[in-house]
Order: sequence, then structure tokens, then C-alpha cells
Amino acid sequence: MNRWLHLKPRSPLLIGRLKADSAYLVTLPYIPGRVVRGAWAEGRRMAGKAATIAAAARQLQIWNFHPVREGMVYSLPFPRSAWTCKRHPGFRPHGHGVLDSCIPRWVYRLLEEQARLPFPFQIVCDICEDRMTPTDGYYGIDATGGRARISIPLQFQTKVALSRRRRAAMEGMLYQVTAIAPQEDLAFVGRVQGPPDLIREVEEALEQVGVGALTRRGYGQVQVCRGDPPAYLSLRERVERFNRIFRQIYADIARLAPGASPLPEGTWFFTIDLLAPGVFREDPLGPPALWPTLELGGRTLRPCFWITRPTLVGGWSTAWGLPKPVDLAASAGSVYGFRWDPEWGPLDFEALERLEETGVGERTDEGFGELMVCHPFHLEVEPI
Repeated sequence: MNRWLHLKPRSPLLIGRLKADSAYLVTLPYIPGRVVRGAWAEGRRMAGKAATIAAAARQLQIWNFHPVREGMVYSLPFPRSAWTCKRHPGFRPHGHGVLDSCIPRWVYRLLEEQARLPFPFQIVCDICEDRMTPTDGYYGIDATGGRARISIPLQFQTKVALSRRRRAAMEGMLYQVTAIAPQEDLAFVGRVQGPPDLIREVEEALEQVGVGALTRRGYGQVQVCRGDPPAYLSLRERVERFNRIFRQIYADIARLAPGASPLPEGTWFFTIDLLAPGVFREDPLGPPALWPTLELGGRTLRPCFWITRPTLVGGWSTAWGLPKPVDLAASAGSVYGFRWDPEWGPLDFEALERLEETGVGERTDEGFGELMVCHPFHLEVEPI
């Protein structure tokens, strides 16, 4: 069973890894699936079912919860290919626009392998002609098609550390908490897969235990509501639109590249876009990698184009009371381009849908490797 949940903050949320040697605790802008799973596990432990956590967790998949504002049909993190004007950033009409550079950059790379292009790859603002720079964060789309950046409200509070031995304040030990502030129109949306009884347990645990850190000091209280799936375009429609725009831009740029050959009919191009950090290894015992390898239609596919950035991921095991291993990972928003040649047969859309359901890479049970095939923002090749 696949159910979408809306978590509405009723108190500040501190989502992140606590660092013992730091006086600043800063929240993440989303709720990782591993944090929700930790709240569920803590609820089971408090109910005296600690011995059953491991077996039940294998039946449960909790993905990440991303911020959304009331009135938006969906929200997504910007892919790392999203650019905006450096001088006046943001969507129009408040800024000079945001566009996606994935398809133009990928096309330029393909043509550069065939012919000497008479110009460098460069995208400038069509209003002020200043250069454009990458942008990150979250954006949402409403029922009319309007887009807006989602700002995460923050609140700051200075606290005093407590001695567990003396149960009193520790002199000179202050720390500052930067947390997500609750607002009526703010919610976090994510999906949970598993048996209905376990999903109900997750809902109850979230309201009783809370999410994130400092739940014993009033943080982490949420209201849980069930919701409909976000109104994304279907996977097939996203891939087909992506390829129509890809071929159109390829034809436009190829006119300026003498000797460039047309794209073979039946060739498909698609992207894998990370909605959360991904942990990858080409070999189970080998070193970490920053790109995924796909098994699709009996073939092993490696990306022929990518835009990514490394990060470190860890976590905290509530059951063991110990930190989880730290891994090198590809950051959320990473874009990986793949090519499917016509001699391999038709592209298997059902396999791509299963990939969206299961994620990619390691530690997917913790919410890592959540992905979307052909992120909708890749279609925005003109500033919006």
C-alpha cells in the first residue's frame, strides 16, 4: 500500500544531525524518511515492542517529506541544472526568471563530440544580460500553473545546556537552535509504503512522539493528515515531452555545427533526478561513487551526462543509541542523463516506474536514493 501523508508543524522542528562539539544546531529544510522511521521505532519501543522493530521495519518504506505551501498541487527541490539571474534572481515577475540548463548543456556536449562548435556554451539573462548562476531550494506549482519558490520560515532560540548528572544548567554552556517555525499554510508531504496497520502506527507515533530533535523540550510536534498524491505529469508524459524538447534543441544547435549528424530515430534520452542524497557503489565492496548504475531491460546503463555535487550523510540510530556510518553521497538535486539506443528495443516505462517506487543506490530504507525520472523542471528551457 502506498499512502501520502501531510505533516503540519505545530511547534518548531529541528531536523538534522546533532553535533556534540558545536554550539549551533541548524535544521534541514525537509524531513528525511529516516527521521520519520526513527519516530515510529521510538513509538514501538515505548509500547514495549522493541524486539519486533527490525522485522516490522523490513515491511515499511518511508520516503522523504518535502515542504509545500497551501494551494500548491506539488512541490519539488530544484534540480542542480536550474539557473537564475545573478543580479535579479527568482521567478518572474518578481525576478528576471529561472530556467533549466540540463537539455541545452547535454545537447552541447553531444554536438561537441562530433564537430567544432563556433561558440562556447553560455546562458545569460535575456533582460539584463548578466550571467546566470545555479539556484537551489524548493519550488511549488499551483493549480493555475504558477510557480513560486518555497521559503522555509526559521526561528532562532538560545538555550542553556543541562548536566545529565546534576540535572541543572551548566555554567557557560549556551547553544543556539535554528529550527523550522510552524505556519498555518506550511506542511511537509511524503509517501509511506507498507501494510495498512504499520502505516497507522507511523501516523500515531508521529503525533505522540514527534519528529526530529529536542522533542522533550517542546520541539517536533506535528499534525498528521492523509492526502492525495501530488499532481505530477505521468512518467511517460514527462519522458516524451523531455525527448521532444531535446530533439528540437538538438536540431536548432546542430544548424550551427557543420558536420553534426542527426539523432537516430528511436533513441530515447531520460534523466534520473535525486530528490534526496544518494549513496552509490559500482561494486558492493568498492569505493563510493557519485553516479548510479541502472539495470534496465537486461542492460547495465551508466550516465553519459551528469550534474552533481558530493556531500556526507550519516544519521542516528534510535534503537541502538549510536551514530550510523558516514558515507560519501551525491547531493539532492543531482541530475544524471541516460541514453537508450533503438537497437536495444523499446524503452521499458514500467521498469522506470518501478525505479521511482524503489529508489536507487544503497540505504534506500532510510530515504536515501529517492528519485524522479525526467524532473518536470527540465522542460523549462526558457526563463519563467
